[in-house]
Amino acid sequence: MKNFILKSYLLPLFLLFISCSSDNDIKEDVKKEYLITQIASIEHYITDFDGIDNIWDYEYDENDKLIRVSQYNPRNTYYKIENNLIYNLNGILEKIKVVQNTPQHQDEYLISHEDGKVTLYNMGADEYNYYYNSDRIITKKEDVFIGSNTNFLKYSHNAKNQLTKVEGGTDGIIDYTRLFLDFDNSVSFQFFNSVLHPTREFIIMYAFDLKFNGLGKPSIWDFGYYEYDLDSNGNVSELKIFSDVEDIREYVGGYRFKYKEK
Repeated sequence: MKNFILKSYLLPLFLLFISCSSDNDIKEDVKKEYLITQIASIEHYITDFDGIDNIWDYEYDENDKLIRVSQYNPRNTYYKIENNLIYNLNGILEKIKVVQNTPQHQDEYLISHEDGKVTLYNMGADEYNYYYNSDRIITKKEDVFIGSNTNFLKYSHNAKNQLTKVEGGTDGIIDYTRLFLDFDNSVSFQFFNSVLHPTREFIIMYAFDLKFNGLGKPSIWDFGYYEYDLDSNGNVSELKIFSDVEDIREYVGGYRFKYKEK
């Protein structure tokens, strides 16, 4: 009888231990998410400001919704460009208001969205089209200059949605190609050279849940290679770009990143 009473007391404690252990296991399995708060472009020939050429700051509201992208050169912040994001009542991005100190540069981009395509209209002067597939991977970008020509970038991917090739040109004629090789299988990373602009492309990706590249990041491009520094949370803190032509290896710049926990 005594053993039965002891087991009766131990059973709830045992179940409580299992419950706590399961909770801890679940918490450990949940991966934290991070939002980019700053990107700095680095030029190898710049000696002051630690090589920084331009800075992009990303501001979010209390619900982690992107509300502003600011671009400036640290040597002269007077000419800062602010891109203010305006959402409709359903939380869909409908306008980007561009504010600069010079009065002639108070631009607005109106945004339309249909299945497979996002378009930015710049007051009838030009437009930017972004086409994406069912995996929400961007496959093509067009810069349409009204009454003139259309520049384009076409993005090719492998079976893992990893970006392997960029082809660019004007009015359908390809005159530019860039290749990306040797991907790892870590988290998605978008910022290869000549792929993503830290203002428009970043906004489009964020607002419409799109990507240029799936899992992983490449270590090789067709004229060189990449090196990545990671912060304590495993996020890329710096992308270093190297050229390697005829066995002449040279650092040519890159990007630095800052984050906050979502």
